[in-house]
Amino acid sequence: MKLHAYFKHFLENTVNLDDSRIETLNKRVDAISSFLRDHEVLGEYFLEVIPQGSFAQRTIIKPVGSREYDADVLLSLKEHPDWAPAQYTQELYRAFEGSGRYKGMSHRRTRCLYIDYADPFHVDVVPYVESRMVITDNKTDDWVHTDPESFTAWLEGKTRITGGRLPAILRLLKYLRDSKMTFSVKSVILTILVGERIDASRTSIDADHYKNIPTALVNIVEDLDQYLQANYFIPAIWDPAGTGQDFSTRWDQDGYANFRRQIHYYAGKIREAYDEPDKVTSLAAWQAIFGSGFQAPPPDDPVTASAVRNTGEQFIDTTLCIPIRISKAVRLVGRVRRAGVLRAYDLPKRGDQVGQGRYIDFRLEACTVEEPYQVYWKVKNFGAEAEQLNELRGQVRRGESSTYEHTAYVGSHYVEVYIVKDGACVARDRQQVIIRRGLSG
Repeated sequence: MKLHAYFKHFLENTVNLDDSRIETLNKRVDAISSFLRDHEVLGEYFLEVIPQGSFAQRTIIKPVGSREYDADVLLSLKEHPDWAPAQYTQELYRAFEGSGRYKGMSHRRTRCLYIDYADPFHVDVVPYVESRMVITDNKTDDWVHTDPESFTAWLEGKTRITGGRLPAILRLLKYLRDSKMTFSVKSVILTILVGERIDASRTSIDADHYKNIPTALVNIVEDLDQYLQANYFIPAIWDPAGTGQDFSTRWDQDGYANFRRQIHYYAGKIREAYDEPDKVTSLAAWQAIFGSGFQAPPPDDPVTASAVRNTGEQFIDTTLCIPIRISKAVRLVGRVRRAGVLRAYDLPKRGDQVGQGRYIDFRLEACTVEEPYQVYWKVKNFGAEAEQLNELRGQVRRGESSTYEHTAYVGSHYVEVYIVKDGACVARDRQQVIIRRGLSG
């Protein structure tokens, strides 16, 4: 059985990083940004601090057991005319060690410096020379080509294909890895292997392939298993950002072989739990995979109660009586406006995340519908702040080919666009907007 409510409760209470830790993470990253922006040496070359990795991709999970959780950020810098690659990390280390706030907390690694806090949390700060699109290797004193924003944008594109469910699937797989400890794989490699299995053509064959969390989970794991079984030896794992890096060099055949074997095992177990028609038996099967934390939500669960209270949302088909007959494509992209020292950027490059108090312009890209056509928009807010102020919105309105919004309420929201031609919706897309307290405003 799918057990939708169980999955939602499990993700929110066992797997996902809780709101208090996320807020702490954002505050600490903002504090680091302010410190480096104002530093007497690095401040002259400072551009911004950019979330990367699981921080940008929203795939950080709650620490399992005694594990720590961390955030990776790029320190985007102008190139210094005299510094060799390794000197960037050396100067960064010198800056932190010379401060009253961070002295004794900084430690050097091959490609970064990490700030270790008293609680089980640390931030990896990676010097990034933006004009060269390189990070530094301190051991070889050389440059390493990277394009983290393109990586994040690639994953965001894959997330759209799954209806926004891919980050949750990756979090579930990371939790499985960390809780069972039956296989080991670096998060970036897991992300690439899973992300590359996401294909829009699958939904043309089976429209429900990624329909909900349990369905997406069983299908994605089976798609991954099929790929792994077709590759006995470790395959090339190319950086989807197009840097030419092969991430398979960070693994070995023994580790890959075990991962291949374990994914095959779990694919079978997940399918058994999913297909089991008896609820008690299915629950026991899911718990055998994910542990005792996979439980039913309490009857007075505030999330469930909130969903019941949310009224007034409109839908283009059932409310406006415009039939949905998707035959064309459109891509919706939100661009965050510049605000003082904070630079403009496209939401997909930052994992759709933005701080409060910013303006976002929404534009249509790659629209394959021939004019004339009509454009309809929908803005849907979620979260306690928006609900308390009766700003959940959700109405469908006729508009132009672009629009803008102000980021006011913390939460995971979305803007959706519908292209209507000859009385039917022939293309649509959704831009996720995740508003967080902090993130430099």
